[in-house]
Amino acid sequence: MANLIFYDATHTYTVDGEEIPSVSELTRFISREVYQDVTQFRLDAAADRGTRVHKAAEALDKFGEVEVDDEAAPYLQAYVKFRKDHAPDWEKIEWPVCYQKLYAGTIDRYGTMDGKKVIVDLKTTASIDRKHKVLYTAAQNLYRIAAAETVPVEALYILQLTKDGEYKLIELPIDDELPRACLTLHEALKPVRRKKKGEPKNG
Repeated sequence: MANLIFYDATHTYTVDGEEIPSVSELTRFISREVYQDVTQFRLDAAADRGTRVHKAAEALDKFGEVEVDDEAAPYLQAYVKFRKDHAPDWEKIEWPVCYQKLYAGTIDRYGTMDGKKVIVDLKTTASIDRKHKVLYTAAQNLYRIAAAETVPVEALYILQLTKDGEYKLIELPIDDELPRACLTLHEALKPVRRKKKGEPKNG
């Protein structure tokens, strides 16, 4: 079995010592279209909030209780409401996966919900429009393809947690074309790796 390691400080993945692209890197072409008009300050603030909410939700799922700051509290309340309404049985929480050494990523939640084996991605985005859905569909299907090598996946969802303490559960389509397009673009545009001095040539 491949040895997958995630380095949180640099948000990079290695498989058997070789760095491979992340799902975020593969979907960067769509991300630029979605976030091109958003300032870096807003992006950083949103990323920080998302990280805190993710960690709080993870602690709640694993330990049954958690302390959160005032800003994150309503998002966690929304997550509690979701758990009460749908009673998910998580088998994997923050689950690192890779696909044939082509890419890797971390699935927020995998398990049984409403009678199906599902992948659920938590989001604290204020609004989700058509472009967001394209981005999330590409990413979730990349996760699905990787996860499906070991477990069944029947449905994909975005769980949108909002600052008013409510949530929206958005089902995404099963799609093979978008992830394939992301892989193709990445392979076509990635830098050519130069051999190090003294490294043997192939063949």
